[in-house]
Amino acid sequence: MTWAPTDVLRLIVAFALLLVTVVLGALFHDGITEFLADLLRGLDRLPEWFVTTLAVIAELLILVLLGGGFVVALWRREWRYLLTIVLSLVVSVVAFLVAQWIVDDGVRQVTQLDESLLPVDPDELPIGVAIVTGVVSAAAPWVGRRWRRWAWALVVIITVVWFISSDIAFDVVLALLAGWFGGALAVATLGAPSMRPTMESIEAGLRAVGVDLAELHRADVDARGSSPYFGVTADGTALFVKALGADERSADLMFRWYRRLAPRDLGDEKADASLRRTVEHEALVALAVRDMGVRTPPFVAFAQAEPNGFVLAYEQIAGKSFDRVPEEQMTDAALAGIWEQVALMRRHRVAHRDLRLANVFLGDDGQSWIIDFGFSELAASDLLLNTDVAELLASSTTTVGVERAVTVAESVVGGAALVAALPRLQLGMLSGATRTAMKERPDLLPALRARVERVGADQSA
Repeated sequence: MTWAPTDVLRLIVAFALLLVTVVLGALFHDGITEFLADLLRGLDRLPEWFVTTLAVIAELLILVLLGGGFVVALWRREWRYLLTIVLSLVVSVVAFLVAQWIVDDGVRQVTQLDESLLPVDPDELPIGVAIVTGVVSAAAPWVGRRWRRWAWALVVIITVVWFISSDIAFDVVLALLAGWFGGALAVATLGAPSMRPTMESIEAGLRAVGVDLAELHRADVDARGSSPYFGVTADGTALFVKALGADERSADLMFRWYRRLAPRDLGDEKADASLRRTVEHEALVALAVRDMGVRTPPFVAFAQAEPNGFVLAYEQIAGKSFDRVPEEQMTDAALAGIWEQVALMRRHRVAHRDLRLANVFLGDDGQSWIIDFGFSELAASDLLLNTDVAELLASSTTTVGVERAVTVAESVVGGAALVAALPRLQLGMLSGATRTAMKERPDLLPALRARVERVGADQSA
């Protein structure tokens, strides 16, 4: 069982929507009731037997979904699954009752039905909808995509039928969101089966696109936003493989939203691309910058990996990332080699946006390389280009010191580029790894800023 970013993101969204809905319901109750009445105008002509039949069907569907969820849990002996369903049921009911109490909803009757024929008291139907929504939401990680679609389709049918056959009230929205919140909280609390692509699915995906793998194993490297692997093809080519799934995408979305909501201009793009588009974008940029002359590993393959994941494969670099290079090998020539790649990308307005030491490599042949274009941007703004300079300048300073880092950078990209990056030389605008290293030496960042300011003064003189 795992506690995944996807579950946390779902919980945050569900809670936010429930909170907003409760606030709107409390503030604009009369207007919402009138809107719902207008929406249902004309339904009062429906015969009583028809409305009653719909209500009976809705209540029976609720009983079927609830019973089915518990039967499946008991049959599979999935006790965590059963506990998750029970917890979601309790939380959904409590959340709905609290939301209903806050909104203090009034009702208006439009259609008529024979309550004596209903298996459940119609006043309890909103709680039933909240419960069944919570159970379906909590059970989703344990069932296949087809069953999830059927279950959610039944929830929609139940909601529509209830909306038509019951009093005009705001309860329909509250019940759905309370149930979703209850299911999300249960899954986020107790965990769920992992949705990450398995090694078997990664191998199958790569073979499906023509990569004849002979070996694949997890890689112990820093690969933010993905699951890294090392592989070898049948002809002996060493590969670096990165797999991305829904969990990685959710973590990336939360990270980007946090940066967009932060009270400073960080320059992140909108977080609205699908996982497929995100991975395809990385592959596109990797191919583009290699054609521009930037030293980056050759792109090998893009593949799909179940469940709902994607894989990128590159030829592996024989060497070490700069955060693992011994100090005696961190020469001025090696640093200059990286800055040459950055200068080349700047000329083509490509921003890497994650130039920490883990993403720059020193090959065994002494050449410097740049990897991982997962956060990159083509036709980048000056803000993003300056952020690249600031990040690489700060990250290299943590290893070689202020004087060497600034001197080498200035010799390649020029003093003007360093001065333009000065506003980005702040802790909050650096990567987590660089920020952590800077915090261990509090005097380092002020010294770096002072040195860059002297570069600007020298240029003005």
